[in-house]
Amino acid sequence: MNLPFFRSREKPLRMAWQIEKDGRSSYLLGTAHFFPYSFNRALTGLMRQVETVIFEGPLDEASMQRIAEHGRQGNNSPALVDMLEPQAVQEINKLLNRRVAYQSGDSLYHLLQPIPPNYVELHTRGLRPWMAFFSLWSTCLDWPYSVDMEAYRIARRLGKRIHFLETIEEQLAVLDGIPLERITRQLNDVDNWPDFSNQYVNLFLQGDLGNLQCLTQRFATRGRVVISDRDAILFERMKQVFDQEEAAALVGFPHIPGVSRLFLEQGYRITQGVK
Repeated sequence: MNLPFFRSREKPLRMAWQIEKDGRSSYLLGTAHFFPYSFNRALTGLMRQVETVIFEGPLDEASMQRIAEHGRQGNNSPALVDMLEPQAVQEINKLLNRRVAYQSGDSLYHLLQPIPPNYVELHTRGLRPWMAFFSLWSTCLDWPYSVDMEAYRIARRLGKRIHFLETIEEQLAVLDGIPLERITRQLNDVDNWPDFSNQYVNLFLQGDLGNLQCLTQRFATRGRVVISDRDAILFERMKQVFDQEEAAALVGFPHIPGVSRLFLEQGYRITQGVK
């Protein structure tokens, strides 16, 4: 996908809020699971100001392997490739074929492969629908960074206490609850992926949460099961830490409006940006 031109892979983090009450100041950061740019310096500087860093769910290697293993247990799940529009399958295959040719650096690739393999089937066979979706989506984007994982590595390097808001069982239940119709709708909308991804990157870098929420409201993982049903849970568990110490909490940016509203209702002061 074509991305807007930026001179550096390192960017300032504007998707950040300061939360204050009773003389304590903590931080709430909106994250993206896939992103083309790094926030290493911004995250490092912020984490040096706190002792505890909070994440949505476990990000250690064992937990990531468990999620992957669970996602591969999809033999009894609907075959996603059979549920997509033929034109969408064709376009996604073209995208992935170009990605493979680019990564191979072989200018003769398209001549040697006049009929691209069915990458959609290869990336979805035997997988749970959500795992198949993320496999296709992340491969097409080919974005090298994850705000969550980058922050987790920094927190570990700095020796910070790490706290997770959900268990791996809770996270797997959320993934299994993503509606199939939302997954297929986004995959069938492949023609709009380039414009969507460009707008997504620009709005995230600007810290424009309102327009970013509007842009992504039809995204597969923006439904009630993934977002609104969990906001109160994330808030309550996060608040337990914020009431005891200054900390930095990182959650997917779609949770920021709901979590922020709950903090405001409890008398917290919230301002965007980090002092």
